[in-house]
Amino acid sequence: MTTTSKRAERTARELDALRAGDVAAAGLREALARVGIVIPSLAADLPVNGNGFVRLGGCNAGTAVRLAEVLTAAADALPELRAKQ
Repeated sequence: MTTTSKRAERTARELDALRAGDVAAAGLREALARVGIVIPSLAADLPVNGNGFVRLGGCNAGTAVRLAEVLTAAADALPELRAKQ
């Protein structure tokens, strides 16, 4: 494989990872909006270790409490979502 084709392949993987982060951020933003939660700083970011990356950023305490409530309610309603301990 030539250096040029290796570079093109790496660039294609990086673009795929960038798109994956963008899609994931948009999906999370939409899911949070369905339960009335907005995290203004939520955004896709540059890939990390070849993987799509989403920067959650910060939010105020009220938003964090609401997010915790929603996640807890989801875990209570759907046992398959609970972390294995």
